[in-house]
Amino acid sequence: MNRTLLAAALLGAGLLSGCSMTGPGNLKVHEAVLYGGAQERVVWVYGTLQGSASSVKLGSQSADLRAQVSDPIATPGSLSVNGKATYREPTAGIPAQVSVTRQGAGFTVTPGSGAQLSAIYYTDGQSWTRLSGTSGQVTGTRVDGLKGAGQLTDDEARVLADTLRPQGPLAVAVLANQPAPTLSVEPAPQEHLRSDLYILSNVPSAQVQPPRPLPGTPAPTTPTPTTPAPGGNVTVTQIATGTNANTTEAGVQVATTASAASSLYARAYGRQSSVPMPPSVTGRSLIGVFLGQRPTGGYGVQVIGASSSGAQLTLRVRLTAPAPGAILAQVITSPWAIVSVPGTFTTVNVVDEDGQPLPSVTGGGQVR
Repeated sequence: MNRTLLAAALLGAGLLSGCSMTGPGNLKVHEAVLYGGAQERVVWVYGTLQGSASSVKLGSQSADLRAQVSDPIATPGSLSVNGKATYREPTAGIPAQVSVTRQGAGFTVTPGSGAQLSAIYYTDGQSWTRLSGTSGQVTGTRVDGLKGAGQLTDDEARVLADTLRPQGPLAVAVLANQPAPTLSVEPAPQEHLRSDLYILSNVPSAQVQPPRPLPGTPAPTTPTPTTPAPGGNVTVTQIATGTNANTTEAGVQVATTASAASSLYARAYGRQSSVPMPPSVTGRSLIGVFLGQRPTGGYGVQVIGASSSGAQLTLRVRLTAPAPGAILAQVITSPWAIVSVPGTFTTVNVVDEDGQPLPSVTGGGQVR
């Protein structure tokens, strides 16, 4: 009987030993809990491996920790989790926490009912701005990504900002409360930081009316019309880019008259609260390149060069797409770019950086 009890005890001890977590030394866990346009929990795990690998329990999942992998959201000193740069799991939806509208150099911010906001960041797809307040009419100051947002480290703020920025215009509101439970971790980490962020995709821009000229102010001069060069490179001026065109179809649209320019801008800005005034097309052509519908953020188009041959214009574009493992705004997008070129053209072709035609952006190059 004693032998039986001893054997059972040894077996139980062995089973318990096999189930224990061999966590890394100096275990630290940092959470970025995302809501709104990106609904997922992103967790960086830091520590010193016990040999070549360690393990922890994150939520209900056992996780294998090893040396970090190459990934857009990997941070210095972090460990890979089950072969990925971070541990990620979906978060539940919550009511809208904020609405933001850009108005020239300022912003209008309206918090959601019961929302607790400590800061708001905005990106137009090129740079980041921290708003001066969380309600009403506010201004913004250029900042280095999401640095200072919640309890993010500088490296975590950088990689989050880098993966979200190309999906702009969007806003990131830092929540002072925690709508979702904190992730359970075994063994208990020495440090557990958490930042709750609400992602607001497709921030609209309201048109700011230019001031009326004072009485007696001379009218602006009209530029002299130009004609396209016989051939060769053409100077391209980028006017605007965006990710939320009022179209699901890919194509290119050309405008050489004021009414056609208004139609082009309505196609690009039609999903926003107002449509900006297009620039003059006297002696020039406005050209819009539309990629069509995309399933998430992270896609874009930029015109990087142009050449002409008689009345035919060829635009060379650079396309961007989400990197593997990037944190993506889960919103349907429709990227576009508008450029201005001197002269008028009857045909516009679009090619990629290698000079290959883009099949999805053809057939729409007629002058309108």
